[in-house]
Amino acid sequence: MTVKLDTINFSENKVSKKQYDFEQLEDINIGLIHQVVKGSRTNHRNNTASVKTRAQVSGTGAKPWAQKGTGRARQGSLRAPSFIGGGIAHGPGTRVYKDRTPKKMKKKALDMSVSQRISEGSVFVVDGKGVEKPSTKNANLALKDVNVKRSFTFVYSEGDEILFKSFKNLRNSNLVSIEKLAAIDVISTDDLIFSKNAIDKYCGEEAWNI
Repeated sequence: MTVKLDTINFSENKVSKKQYDFEQLEDINIGLIHQVVKGSRTNHRNNTASVKTRAQVSGTGAKPWAQKGTGRARQGSLRAPSFIGGGIAHGPGTRVYKDRTPKKMKKKALDMSVSQRISEGSVFVVDGKGVEKPSTKNANLALKDVNVKRSFTFVYSEGDEILFKSFKNLRNSNLVSIEKLAAIDVISTDDLIFSKNAIDKYCGEEAWNI
């Protein structure tokens, strides 16, 4: 199955329709995409809140006063939560956020997300053949040619160093390699732009680490 996508000739700044071998999915499972994206966000989450318990705070371990005879409430340590400078009871601590989503689910969610963007007319291709030096100006003109005015994800591959440098300084851009492309990258921006090398790799051998 093939799809027709607007392809931008970066050196000549011309837009034409070209066909690519991609099986566009019509049945979009929103629940599956949500589950995979939620897993991606979980794996990127960092634990920042952490406090010390009574076993971790510095201080003496001696009993502050005798058990009986002083008239005061019995205490066993100055590091108890009831004392100033003591440990925190039931506070946040070190926590590991991990979600193990099967690779087949990740790949399916990615294909569904790309298919959804294709049906919306929000997927474009940039052909950098013949380009000798980076140009952010030309990259901006290329976006105007296909009416990309909002946020976009640019997917690059090996050999796309010039295109990478051309697009990296544009506003609202998210650059990701084809090896690391995931569903969250597709749905987090309004438009999706592939380099010619990246779309060929995506439609051909799907051998990247998801």
